[in-house]
Amino acid sequence: MEKLKQSLFNIIFYIVIIAVIICLMLLVLFAVMKINVAADESTFSGSACIVIDAGHGGEDGGAESADGIAEKGINLAISQALRDYFELSGIKVLMTRDSDMPMGDQSLPTLSERTREDFKERLALFNKENVDCVISIHQNKFTEPQYSGAQVFYSPNDEKSAALAEYIRKSITGLLQPDNQRQNKKADSGIYLLNNCTNPCVLVECGFLSNPEETARLADENYQKQIAFAIYTAVVEYMAKEN
Repeated sequence: MEKLKQSLFNIIFYIVIIAVIICLMLLVLFAVMKINVAADESTFSGSACIVIDAGHGGEDGGAESADGIAEKGINLAISQALRDYFELSGIKVLMTRDSDMPMGDQSLPTLSERTREDFKERLALFNKENVDCVISIHQNKFTEPQYSGAQVFYSPNDEKSAALAEYIRKSITGLLQPDNQRQNKKADSGIYLLNNCTNPCVLVECGFLSNPEETARLADENYQKQIAFAIYTAVVEYMAKEN
C-alpha cells in the first residue's frame, strides 16, 4: 500500500511539474523581456544567468550524517536537478562544480591552500558580471538530532538577496515543509562567500544531516528533485517580480 501511495505521488508530482514548467516558461520569458528592455546593452548580455554553487566537494565532504552520508553528494545532486530545471526554461546556468571536484588548483601542497584557492575561484564566479543571482546549496548539522527543516541565509551586500531568500523560504515551506518555522538570516562574516558576494546571493541549507528522518529524505533522488523544484519556482518568481 505504501509503495502504491508513493507511486501515485510520483505520478502526480511529475504531472504538476510539466504543467508548472509551462507556466513558468511564460514567466521567464516575461522576466527576460523585462530585463532586456531595462538593461543597457553595454552592461547586460540580454539573457538571464544564474550561478549554482554545490557546496564542498572532493576532499571536503562537508557535514556527514551518523550513517556516513556526506553533504557534498547531496549538494551536487540537488544543484544538478536545479540546473536542469533552469536550462529547460532557457536560463543560462554557471556551476561552481558539476562533479566531485572543487574549484581551483588542486595541486597545491596543503589543504588550507587548496581550500583558499577553491573559495577564491567560487567567489570570482559569484561576482561575475551579468549574473542575476547566486544560489549556494548546502546541508545543515547540529549536535542534537531533533532539529530539521530548511533555512536560507542571504548576502548583506545587495538588498535583493533578502527578497530572494524570502521567495525561497515561502516556496520550500509551502510545497514541502509546512511545519517549518525557521526564518531567513543575514549572513555574517562567518559565511565568507555570502559576506563577499556583490550579486544577489543566498545559501540554502536544505535540511539537517543530524536528523535521521530528514537525512533519509535528503538522500532520496525524488526528494532532491522536489526541493530543487521548490527553489527553482521561487527563483523564477523572484526574477519575474523583482528584476
